[in-house]
This record gives sequence, structure tokens and C-alpha cells, in this order.
Amino acid sequence: MQTALGSRLAAISGLLLLAWMLVGCGDPKPNNDALVAAVAAGRPAEVTVQGHVVQVLPDAQGPEGRHERFRLQVAGRVVEVDHNLTLAPRAPVVVGATVIVHGQFEPDPGRPVIHYTHHSTGTHEGGWIKLNGRRYS
Repeated sequence: MQTALGSRLAAISGLLLLAWMLVGCGDPKPNNDALVAAVAAGRPAEVTVQGHVVQVLPDAQGPEGRHERFRLQVAGRVVEVDHNLTLAPRAPVVVGATVIVHGQFEPDPGRPVIHYTHHSTGTHEGGWIKLNGRRYS
């Protein structure tokens, strides 16, 4: 009887530990202040931000392939999002949509941008765009 009780306690403890570990697995939470700090410092940064789409731009063709582009208002600032369509599916954003974006911010003067919003390519952490609960990466 003691053995059965001990086994149950061990199983429950194991399940609780697993549940606790999985809580930390998920997408990072938006932190718009990190983008504000990176803009102020003029430095690149890995960011997760939430904002409103203020403009959908035409796709652009570059050396790394075709990119979906849109402008996102985040904490009173507007940043362009360049999403590589060669590496990720299009995120069907529209003006007014609220999105969460995880990627690499680059403080390009006159055109601050978030890119690397696609799966990891092995040289950089993967990013994504979340729209209406769906993740595009």
C-alpha cells in the first residue's frame, strides 16, 4: 500500500513539474518599451511588439527574395515590418489590424525596420507575425 501511494505521489510530482516547465514555453510577451529603448539608443535589438497596422505597402523584391511590407504603429512610433515571403507565408494584414511581431529591429535612419519575422535560418533566432491568433513564420 505504501508503495502504491509513493508511486502516485511520484507521478503527480512529475506531472506538476512538467506543467510548470511548459508554462515557460510559449511566445514571448509583447514589450513595446524594448523597441522604444532600441530606437532611443540607435541600436539593433530582438523585439516582440504589439501595434496597429497603419499602412500596407507593396511587396518588395530584394536579394533575399520577395518581402511583404507594412507599417506598424508601436508606442507612438511607426516602424516598417519586412516579412520574407520566400521563408514564411504571407500574413494577411489590413490597415487597422492589431498584430504582434517578433523579429530583429534595425534602426535604419529614416526607415526603422523589423525583419527576420520568419522561421530560424540557422544564423538567427526565428521570428513571426501573429494576427488574429494565428502565427505566420
